[in-house]
Formats: sequence, structure tokens, C-alpha cells
Amino acid sequence: MDATLDDIALFALTVEAGSLSAAAAQKRLPKSTVSRAITRLEEHLGTKLLTRSPRNTKLTDAGRAYYAKVAPHVAGLRDAEDTLRAGRNDVQGVLRVTAAPDVGELLAALLVGFCARYPKVQVVVDLSARMMSLQTEGFDVALRATSKHDPNTVAKKLKDTHLGFFAAPSYLASKGAPSSPEALREHDCVLFRERSQWALRRSESGERERVTVRGRISGDEFNFVRSALRAGAGIGLLPAFYAESDVRSGTLVRVLPGWTHETTSALWLVYPAQRSIPPRVKAFRDYVLSTVSAR
Repeated sequence: MDATLDDIALFALTVEAGSLSAAAAQKRLPKSTVSRAITRLEEHLGTKLLTRSPRNTKLTDAGRAYYAKVAPHVAGLRDAEDTLRAGRNDVQGVLRVTAAPDVGELLAALLVGFCARYPKVQVVVDLSARMMSLQTEGFDVALRATSKHDPNTVAKKLKDTHLGFFAAPSYLASKGAPSSPEALREHDCVLFRERSQWALRRSESGERERVTVRGRISGDEFNFVRSALRAGAGIGLLPAFYAESDVRSGTLVRVLPGWTHETTSALWLVYPAQRSIPPRVKAFRDYVLSTVSAR
């Protein structure tokens, strides 16, 4: 028997949900129905798409390539269905969001308020250091801390941010706090992507200094750097917005508060450029823009 669009949609949902059981629960279908749909699709295509276990599923290489091709079209069909079924002003459906792990905490806080306001929206989040393609990988929106954006997307700046210097109270109690940028040379530092050259700028005067620091621990994500700093590993660089909650709770302390790293960045909300923006994407965009700007 030939596969149907429903079979393709169930395959895409299984990939996004992570397992046959989760997909079946979302659609309120027996697990066996979802399994048969995927088997039917595999037989139609003549290739294995998923390897299955009781707890999860894993894409084969062929399945990964097929999902990348069909996911945007399945999302488009869902958009059309949502619009026809509920009308343009009724916000519902599945919102697929991708973001770097470093902004996962901020995203989680935003989603609590967003989901409370729009109870008919279900949110699926994929945190990845890799910059996902919204168009080919089926995502509705991304939160990114880079100004490099995909072609055919709209990017809205949420906030500018700078990098500050932070350490745990336990480390400062043991080693003391540096009184000048030059004093950083005498401290243990947690490096970001092995960068030992720190370029500092005084906030008030614009004075600049460059310091070579030493550190035996380096990470390629601010998430890791923050965890190492919390554990007392030394002094490190973090985006100021990223460390706000730790400073408020006393878990981290701002070091050299009159200085920042000369590199500045911004947090962006990115979504595909299209003539008709799905109501759920428009609602999320407007909610995030109003919420983040108010912080």
C-alpha cells in the first residue's frame, strides 16, 4: 500500500517528539498505528528511516535526509490546517524553536509566560550549538547571539549585550579580587574557546587594555564556562544578561565592574521571511520582543 501524507506527517512528528510513544500520545493514537504508518512509508520509499527501541527512535542517514526535505512542507500543511480550522486570530499549533544552549535558561523563562498566555500552543525546543537552518530543518523561530543570519529570514534585535568578568564568592575569598585588568594575569581564569587574550574597555572613559591571562580550563559554550565559575574554578567572561540571575542570587560576583570586554554582541529573534506569518509565530515574536525589551 502506498504511503499517504498522514504517514509522512506521523513520521515527522515521531522525529520531533523523540519516540513512537510520544508521537502517539500527542495525536491520541495507539502506538501501533504510528508504527504501521512509518513502516508503510519505509516500504514505499524502499529504505529504513528510523531505528526503533522501546524508549526512543534514532534517524538513519536516509531518514535524516528525508526529514530535512519533508519537515518544512509538513510544517506548512500544519499552518494551513491551523488557519482554516481556527481562523487567523486563534493562536494554536506546534511552535518549533531552536536556540544555542547558552540561551536555554532565558528561553525557558520566556516560554513559561508565553505558554500561560497561549494555552493552545505546544512548544518543541531544540538546543544546539550548531546553527540550524530554519527553512530546511522545519523550525519556526530561533534565538541567536550572532549577527550572521540565514538568507530569507527576518532578524529582530532583542537586546545588545556585553561581556563582563565574573567569579564565585568562594574563589574570591581564596584568591582575592583583581583591582585592575593587569592583575588578571595573577589569577586562574576560565577561558572561552581557548582565548587567552582579553581586550578590556573601561565603561566610563573608553580606555582600553589588553591582557594575556592563564587558564587550564576552557570551554566552547558559555553554559560550561558559567558552571565552572560557579564551582570556583576562577574568573571568566560571560554575557552580562546571562549572568544576571547568578549575580542576584549571590552565586557569582561581578569582577572589575568598571570594565567590559571590548567585544559586544546582541541577542536576536530570527524567523523565516514569508508573506503570511503563522499566528503562533507572530504571537511568539510579539511576546518575546515586548518581554525582553522590558527587562
